[in-house]
Amino acid sequence: MTLTGMRKHVAVLERAGLVTSVKIGRVRTCTLGRRQLGEEAAWLNRHREMWGARFNELDRVIEDLKRKDERDGRRKRK
Repeated sequence: MTLTGMRKHVAVLERAGLVTSVKIGRVRTCTLGRRQLGEEAAWLNRHREMWGARFNELDRVIEDLKRKDERDGRRKRK
């Protein structure tokens, strides 16, 4: 990553309150900011649970369709 690219990333994180940086001479030191990611983590957990339930239901539907195809396939061959 270039120095310019790194500076842009750090600037975005600073504006979001996730990091703070201090420049002393030619050295810039970054530390974690005061803002926590609790709200974002809660949003992610809610959506993870929702999508988990949807994918579980999709798995159930697919298994039902496979069983139906197997039953129908056997009947057609006889």
